[in-house]
Amino acid sequence: MQLSAPSETESGARPVRIGVFGGTFDPPHIGHLVTAINVRYALSLDRVLLVVANEPWQKVGSRTLSSAKDRLAMVQAAVAAEEGIEASDIELQRGGPSYTVDTLQTLRALEPNSELFLILGGDAAAGLDSWVRPDEVAEYCRIIVVDRPGVLSEVPPGFTAERVSVPRLEVSSTDLRQRAATAAPLQHLIPEPVISLISQLGLYGDEQ
Repeated sequence: MQLSAPSETESGARPVRIGVFGGTFDPPHIGHLVTAINVRYALSLDRVLLVVANEPWQKVGSRTLSSAKDRLAMVQAAVAAEEGIEASDIELQRGGPSYTVDTLQTLRALEPNSELFLILGGDAAAGLDSWVRPDEVAEYCRIIVVDRPGVLSEVPPGFTAERVSVPRLEVSSTDLRQRAATAAPLQHLIPEPVISLISQLGLYGDEQ
């Protein structure tokens, strides 16, 4: 049975509206921030959590990932000055492979008076039916698909999604890692505190 959205409390307070924006964030970049900020504005969200994947099951084995600890530190640096945007270590605390359904379930338990909004890019939305327990994902949250202007992302049959359009920014984490490896400029592509942290931690120096 589908969970109903949390109703107002006896005091009349409305549910806290929380955006859940998961990812590897290796590294976090300006595209992530633009998405989080614009979705928060469009849906009047109280907070948007950038949830750092501990072990992104769809990417494990495809390449060497930066440690979850370092990726969390980069996200914390990226959002430090952004009102209503927060880094979340919920998947690191749980450990093991990161499944969105488990994260939503945990958040619902931690924030019983909340309404969860799962923020997905087009590629992630198109693959929803391949996720672990996808039917439960839809029970715990409202699915928000981020579209680029003029592009309507596909959603698998059986899923209901709301859409938010954000500015098109052609920023690729793969490209940014390669730029970092060759000391190419990263300014205006990655928040300055993250650029400093990449240097301090010595990340991406052996990226091919």
